[in-house]
Amino acid sequence: MKFAPTFLLFFALLSVFSISAQSDTTKNVIDKAKIQYKISEAKNLYYSNNFRGALNIYREVLNIDKDNAKAHYGVAETQYSLGKFKAALKHIKIAVDVMPDVEKDADYLYGNIQHRLGNLDEAITSFQKFKTTFAKNEKKLKEYDIDMLIAQCNYAKANSAPTAAVITNMGGAINTNSPEFAPCVSLDGKSFVFTSRRSDTKGGQVDVNYDHLYYSDVYMSTWNEEEKEWNKAKPIVGKINTEFHDGALSFMPTGELLLYRNIVGATRSGDIYYSKKSQSSGKWGSPKEMLKREGMNKKLNSSYFESSASITADGNELYFVSERKGGQGQADIYVMKKTGRSWTDPVNLGSVINTSSDEKCVFIHPSGKVLFFSSNGYADGFGSYDLFYSLKDESGNWSKPVNMGAPINTVKEEKTISVSLDGKTAYVGAYYDVNNRGGADIYSIDISYLNLLGDK
Repeated sequence: MKFAPTFLLFFALLSVFSISAQSDTTKNVIDKAKIQYKISEAKNLYYSNNFRGALNIYREVLNIDKDNAKAHYGVAETQYSLGKFKAALKHIKIAVDVMPDVEKDADYLYGNIQHRLGNLDEAITSFQKFKTTFAKNEKKLKEYDIDMLIAQCNYAKANSAPTAAVITNMGGAINTNSPEFAPCVSLDGKSFVFTSRRSDTKGGQVDVNYDHLYYSDVYMSTWNEEEKEWNKAKPIVGKINTEFHDGALSFMPTGELLLYRNIVGATRSGDIYYSKKSQSSGKWGSPKEMLKREGMNKKLNSSYFESSASITADGNELYFVSERKGGQGQADIYVMKKTGRSWTDPVNLGSVINTSSDEKCVFIHPSGKVLFFSSNGYADGFGSYDLFYSLKDESGNWSKPVNMGAPINTVKEEKTISVSLDGKTAYVGAYYDVNNRGGADIYSIDISYLNLLGDK
């Protein structure tokens, strides 16, 4: 049989289109499978708190499919966890535009992002939508603390007027473009210690299982009496810093340092140690657990996470934060008291101080009369972690905590605090927009107006 040339040309083109379509379909199937695998991999990293690793994989997906709603949502989640709230907002908007039902918890994430950005009305709207969607799921609403989040947004709206607090960035002697936090000042006011995640960290390694920033080390500055300013901070001299996470907590009355350590194969999780400075060499010794120290035994550190500790100037009361069982919620504040040569078992400070959510940093003023701490569990909060104080009465009971107010507290995270011996200056690690050098900086804040020690 013979075919006309026109028919042969049509047949050839049809074959090419058929092969091309088959190739495109095969490629599409392969890409879809690859995308699905990568999204699952990224989610696993995200849930194991490897936020930077998850972010990198989501970005790989977007290089393949720039409109992938699941990947954009994943980027929003990870950027939120990394504190990049504007980037998080950009990507969640894309995600819900492409796929309105991209995730069942989208309104919850959207609300939190808007909250951190100070868009309080938008945050409330999103939280209310989430509450309506899950109106029949009381367990979920309680687990997500939706009513608490809405209350915090309303509190922030109603209490935005600043107090008399004066916030000052501590400048280039202390702060860099890397994160600085957890400040503590010695009783004599001559030594200032804090934690930072800089490139000169010991070992020079980054935390590849979390945010890919350098591991945290302890830094120290000394007061220059002649210049009336702090000298340039340097890594603390001695054996305190390791190749893993090390952090400053507070000075002890005898001049030793309480430290946070999280070392693979050494600590059970995060644990509390102390270090003593050699009077001859000026170097700080190898940190030790407070096991045999004055009968403390194994009462302080547990198999759970301990993250903060502070002791009174008389050395008789030690306050610390732990996630051990039997608390009010997540991490709680506990106290141990010295009796003779031994220490009591840890006692939870109870519901007057602790909430069903998270208490983080604790600082007991040297006088033992004022307790400072951070929490994300109070309805009278601005959002995320706020700083509070409580006063001890003559019977030894703690008062209802007071929010330290704006501008000390914001819709972002204020989590670490130390206060001078005279009670007039607070040192806070925060994200204030006051000559900020990048990430968290350390600020000195005049809080004399609070008259916390009643010396007026």
